[in-house]
Amino acid sequence: MYFKKLLFLFIFFVQYVFVFAVKPVVIEGQASFAQKNQLRFYFYNDLSLKEKVLCASTNVDSEGHFRVEIPTNETVLLIIAFNTTYGYILIEPEKRYQVELSADENLLKRIDAELLGGMIETRIVPVDTAELNYKVNRFDKYFSYFLYLYSSYIYQNIPIPTYDSLIGLLTEKFPIDSASIDYYSVYVKYRIAEIDLLYYHKNKDKLYSKYLDSPHIFYNNIAYMDFFDSFFEGYLYTGTRKIPHKILYDNINLNRNYYKLLDEMGKESVLVNEKIRELVFIKGLGELYELDFEFSQNNILYLLFQMSKESKFEEHRKMSANLIKYLTKLKPETKAPDFVLKDIYNSSVSIGSFEGRYLYIHFFSTYCEDCIREMLVLKSIQEKYKDSLQIVSIMVDFEQANLYHFVNSHKEFDWTFLHFGGNFSFIDAYKVYGLPLGLLINSQGNIVSYPAKSPTQGLRRQIFAIFPMVETPPLLDKNRY
Repeated sequence: MYFKKLLFLFIFFVQYVFVFAVKPVVIEGQASFAQKNQLRFYFYNDLSLKEKVLCASTNVDSEGHFRVEIPTNETVLLIIAFNTTYGYILIEPEKRYQVELSADENLLKRIDAELLGGMIETRIVPVDTAELNYKVNRFDKYFSYFLYLYSSYIYQNIPIPTYDSLIGLLTEKFPIDSASIDYYSVYVKYRIAEIDLLYYHKNKDKLYSKYLDSPHIFYNNIAYMDFFDSFFEGYLYTGTRKIPHKILYDNINLNRNYYKLLDEMGKESVLVNEKIRELVFIKGLGELYELDFEFSQNNILYLLFQMSKESKFEEHRKMSANLIKYLTKLKPETKAPDFVLKDIYNSSVSIGSFEGRYLYIHFFSTYCEDCIREMLVLKSIQEKYKDSLQIVSIMVDFEQANLYHFVNSHKEFDWTFLHFGGNFSFIDAYKVYGLPLGLLINSQGNIVSYPAKSPTQGLRRQIFAIFPMVETPPLLDKNRY
C-alpha cells in the first residue's frame, strides 16, 4: 500500500512538472500601424463555434515594436487583433516567432473593418520553408486556385478516372503520409476531403470510412473541424432510416431524454463511434435550436446542459457549455450584458442606471450616414415616448473626442450619448461588427429584441405594440374603405 501511494505521488509530481515546465510561445516583432496602442490575442473557444476568447494583450511601443507570451501546450490558431481588424497565425508549443504585421490603415479606423475585407497580414521572418505557417499558406494558395479552376467540373460528376487525375495534381504537389497526425498532414488531408465531399456527396459511407472512421478527433485542427461540420450539416434534422423525425420530436419535445436520443443515434452506421456521435449530437441540437416552431428551445438547452455535465469527454463538455452561451447570447428574455461607459462629461454611466423604463440602445459612428438619418426618426420617437422609453446612442468611433464634437454640433438630439471607450469586450458582448444596429431592452434590463427594428423600418410599430396608450393611431376614414 505504501509503495502504491509513493508511486501515485511520483506520477502526480512528474505530470505537475511537465505541465508547468512548458514554456510559453513568444511572439515579437513590428506593428507600425499600432504604435502606442494595444494588440489583443485570442484563441477560439472551439473550432465549431469559433467564438473568440481573449488570452493575452500587449502594448506596442512608439517604434512599433511589441512582445507577448502566449501559454499553450498544443498547436492552435491564434487571432491577432487591433481594434476590430484581425490576423491569424498558427502557433506551436514553446516556439518563438518574429513577425511583421501590416494592415490597411484606413480600414483600421472602422468598426466594420472585417466586413469590408480589412485584415492584419502576418509575415514570419526570416522565411523558413519548413515552418508550419509557410507550408499551410503555400498549400492554401494552391488549393484556392485549384478550386477556382475545377470545382464546377467536380460537382458535375465527371468520370472517376478524371476526378482521380485532378486530385492527383494536389497529392503529387503536396505529398503527405495519410496516417500521420501532425498538424500539417491532417490539415492537407482534410482540405482535400472537402473536395471529396463535393464529388462523393451522395456516398457518405465511403467518405466516413476514409476520413472519420478513426480513433482520432482533431478538435484543434481547423481543416478537420471544417470538414466535420460540412459532412454532418443538417444531418440530425434531415433524418435517416434509423433516426426518423419522430425520434427527434419525442426525445426533445416530449421526453427530454438525453440518453435515449444518443442511443437512437447510435443505430446509424456513421454514428457508432461514441465521440463522433456526441459531436453530431452537439452540432445537431445547435441547428435544431433555430427551428423553434418545431422543437422546444428550453428542452434543447436542457439536453445540452446534460451533455455539459455528463459526457465522458472533456472537450464535449466544454463545447456543450460554449454552445449554451452562444445560443442564449443576446436572445429575448435574457439579461442584457453589463457595461460602464463614459459620456461627454467623462462621467461613468452603467446599464443599470437605465432600469425602470424601456431602453433603446442605438450604436452609431460618424462615418455611418444611415445611423445619423435614423437619429432623425429617433428624435420623434423620443418626443412621444419620453416617459416610457429611454434612448441611448453609443458611439463606436475609435477617436473618443469625436463624441464631444458630434453632440455639440447636433443639439437637436437631446438624449444620452456614450462612447464605447476602446472597450472591445463590450463590442464582442453586443456583437457590434456592423452598422446600423439597435437593441431594445425592457424595464427589468432584459432583452426584447436584438437586433431591434430599425428606427426607419418598424421600430415605431414595435414600440406602439408595447405602449399602445401612449400614441393614438389616426382614425380611419370610413368613406375610403
